[in-house]
Amino acid sequence: MKKNVILALVALFGFNIAYSQSDEFVMTWGIVESEAKKSDADIANPKKAAKINTWMERGRKYLLVYTFDAGNIYMNTPVRNLPFIMNGGAKSQETVGDTLVYSYDRVKIYAKTPDSVVCRYERTGRAKDIFFAKSHVEALDVATAAYLEAKKMDADGKRSKAIGEQLKTIADYYMKEASFPYAAKDYGLAADYYTKAGKIVKTGYTEDTDENKIVTLKDCGNINKFISRYDQAIEFYESVISMAKTPTREMYGDIFYCQLMKKDTTSAINTLQKVLSEFPSDTASVTYLNQLIDLYIQTKQWDNATTYLQKAIEAEPNNTAYLFNLGYLNATKGNEEAAIDYYKKAIEINPKDENSNLNLGVLYENKGRDILVEADKNFGKKNYNTLKSQGQGYLKQAYPYIETYASVTTDDFRKKNAYRDLMSIYMQLNMMDKYKAAKAIYDSL
Repeated sequence: MKKNVILALVALFGFNIAYSQSDEFVMTWGIVESEAKKSDADIANPKKAAKINTWMERGRKYLLVYTFDAGNIYMNTPVRNLPFIMNGGAKSQETVGDTLVYSYDRVKIYAKTPDSVVCRYERTGRAKDIFFAKSHVEALDVATAAYLEAKKMDADGKRSKAIGEQLKTIADYYMKEASFPYAAKDYGLAADYYTKAGKIVKTGYTEDTDENKIVTLKDCGNINKFISRYDQAIEFYESVISMAKTPTREMYGDIFYCQLMKKDTTSAINTLQKVLSEFPSDTASVTYLNQLIDLYIQTKQWDNATTYLQKAIEAEPNNTAYLFNLGYLNATKGNEEAAIDYYKKAIEINPKDENSNLNLGVLYENKGRDILVEADKNFGKKNYNTLKSQGQGYLKQAYPYIETYASVTTDDFRKKNAYRDLMSIYMQLNMMDKYKAAKAIYDSL
């Protein structure tokens, strides 16, 4: 017992020698640097690397490396607040164009005039170069890895809250860093920082509400989508869906858009099918139904397109776009009579339906021309006149629809082609007055 008392007294005595009551411990960059190097040595030691405290301390120390000089410098921080944030005034100040530059020991802070708010900052001297090749922000990478390693060792969960709080802090710092390149329209670098934050949030370890996590992940997806990093965007959007208590069709819409831009039509179709199966009564899902039909048509999956069009037309029997597409699909599959019926139904609903008039007119025109070619082959034979009459009959059915199309289309190129076809039909039907009128319009285009 006496030995213990003596040791305690010696320790207390030594402490009093180092710090009197008037002394105040001051953290310096030299201490921060030394502690970070000590952490590097600790994780290289197998015995120390096996302890959770080693990794917790590494996270804390490298987080301090990042925050030491300018952890509280944010985009649009008022210049008047800098002395409080930096614990004193700048060593020097200069104006470069429309920018004020405030120089501190290891930091330069830039502010635009006349707003006098921070627009960027940079590390200078040893704080910039001592540890990291690219940016002091890499200290956050080290801290993140350290806390994630500590999480693996936290078998009993006693450190879970502390680790989660620190990971939340790091994610927030990444988002802070993203605001500077984002404002400078360096969206690639901003997305890099957003992605780092998002990957931390995706672990589910951060001490935050699910609502806030979802907002962060959505933002991370959005900026990656904006710069065409579609795979990364999809990863974040999928995390949003998995975290949301009640996923919405809009969440799937973000994924679909990225898949579409990647030209991954198979995945895009699967996403649309999922939306339609999970939100069958959502009236806004008709947009996704139309997109699914379009994809089936683009990829020539005629039967699937027809199936979904039949579902669509049941819900909206007077939708001329659905009727037109059913006509188109049946024509493509060689079901001409069914195609004619759908085109005519669309025209009954809207007599000036551009696409249905064109396709029905062209369908009749092609049938007529094919028969007239066959008639020419049988010139002088007894069935010649019958074939010619049939062919001209189809041309007579064709031209009213093509006339309507020509009158309503606003595309000059297509309009000109329509009048060229009409001139040919009128010539074969010996309708010279109509031919002359069509030629006059054709020549004016």
